[in-house]
Amino acid sequence: MVNILLVHGAIADGSSWSAVIPTLQDAGHHVVAAQQPLSSIPDDVTKVRQALDILEGPTVVVGHSFGGCVITNAAHGAKNVKSLVYVAAFAPDEGETVAQLGTQFPPPPSASHFALDPQGRVTLPQDKFVEYFAPDVDPVQARIMAAVQGPSDAARFEFISGPPAWREFPTWYVVAGNDQIISPQLEELLADRMGAKTTKVEGSSHSVMVSHPDIVADIILEAAA
Repeated sequence: MVNILLVHGAIADGSSWSAVIPTLQDAGHHVVAAQQPLSSIPDDVTKVRQALDILEGPTVVVGHSFGGCVITNAAHGAKNVKSLVYVAAFAPDEGETVAQLGTQFPPPPSASHFALDPQGRVTLPQDKFVEYFAPDVDPVQARIMAAVQGPSDAARFEFISGPPAWREFPTWYVVAGNDQIISPQLEELLADRMGAKTTKVEGSSHSVMVSHPDIVADIILEAAA
């Protein structure tokens, strides 16, 4: 059995993994969902690396959305990492920014709806969160996700990524076929560039681990095997 470290994305929190965690635990694995501050990518990387460093034994590191950028940097050089799983996630190479990655395809439908809150942090209006981030999630649960979303620093889009962990470890990728937050075409490009074992979940929103938890859990378990 291994450790599984789950890393959420921006405008989200560790509860994003609630539907996946029981399956992983029932398989006998030790599961930790990191709670990131979302104050900056370096802050998030530090938090995740701290969580990783205290885990003894082989560890599968899983990142969703901006969590992919975080694990790309946090898992670099870690001696206990067994494999990586990217779930509808950014996976920059060294010297790249998420903003640069996003220019390779037309912007997704949600792009014009992100806004800065009074503290200067990025959010999605709750109705737009339900519409674009979680349209295939149970409506009540989607509204809860919108209510607890974690506002994130705007500077993370320009963070220059360091040496990528995905060049060091076996990698899996889950493409969300109807993602309206990150272009599915970009997800496929990133997965192909990494040489990841890729699963495309047709029709799935960005919240694929919520709307299709069994599929995501099975892929994580495969990475753990």
